[in-house]
Amino acid sequence: MENQKEILISARDLCKEFKSNGRTVHAVNHINLDIYKGETLGLVGESGCGKSTFGNMLVHLHTPDGGEILYQGEEISHLKKKELKQMYRKIQIIFQDPYSSLDPKKTIGWLIEEPLRIHRVGADKQERAKLVQNMLEVVGMDESYLDKYPDELSGGQRQRVAIAIALILNPEFVVCDEAVSALDVSVQAQVLNLLKKLQKQFSLTYLFISHNLNVVSYMSDRIGIMYLGEIVELGDVKEISANPLHPYGRALFSASLGVGKSNDSRIVLQGDLPSPSNPPGGCPFHTRCFMATEKCSSVKPELQNLGNGHYCACHRVEECRKRAEAVCGLEKKEAVTGIA
Repeated sequence: MENQKEILISARDLCKEFKSNGRTVHAVNHINLDIYKGETLGLVGESGCGKSTFGNMLVHLHTPDGGEILYQGEEISHLKKKELKQMYRKIQIIFQDPYSSLDPKKTIGWLIEEPLRIHRVGADKQERAKLVQNMLEVVGMDESYLDKYPDELSGGQRQRVAIAIALILNPEFVVCDEAVSALDVSVQAQVLNLLKKLQKQFSLTYLFISHNLNVVSYMSDRIGIMYLGEIVELGDVKEISANPLHPYGRALFSASLGVGKSNDSRIVLQGDLPSPSNPPGGCPFHTRCFMATEKCSSVKPELQNLGNGHYCACHRVEECRKRAEAVCGLEKKEAVTGIA
């Protein structure tokens, strides 16, 4: 059965291009994607695949070159300034490096209060101060931090401040763009658990962007795998983590999570990501794919619905499914018999 949850935000045929040294970089290519209210959708892929560009378009940091963005069914791709200001109360973003987005000359209290001033939330300074103090407590800090400056805080503390700034207006949708990748592993775990707690507390919807599959698998309800600006696989996190079908997804998971412990299932991804200014024809992954055929180099595969909300863009998806099922069977045998 397909997911019957309420759709909060949708991308329809979304595209974005950039000009670089006289070349056109195809950052996001005709993406169609729904994000359901209350879920965390994880977006993974190598650096340069378009993850951050896609997330930035959803929060209006980039303007799409084609397609549209729908928020609860309403088109929001080209809002006027006044309408866009109202939308920023509903959608927010948490960046990878909070230090670069925090004015080092302003105190933590001033920084957290700024969105309240811009949007005229709170009857007076005293009421805004109370909202700021409450939000600091929500992210695990106290009023002693109000008069401190960003360079007096640790990386984890700065990220908590960034989260407080993003949530102070009580948004519905938050893009977490590599929000923990700059933190030590132990601090990562604390911030991830905080994000999960806040999602339940404030009924938030997340787009969680990361290159770290372990982190994405922990945080997400569904996973989208991106390659050269396109979604090549999408589905439930448990199903894709255990049984990725696209050759690219299987390579990523076998390297990161140990999917496929038998020698036959280990996949080493060869070569580099092709230039998005000169993408290959046909299937974008065929130049690195261990299952590619002549058809793959000339015909682009569609993103097929395989049922149960699982989508995959591959000409050989049925062979991938049989291969994955065979590997799963071998791994179960190894677990039972102790075969090395």
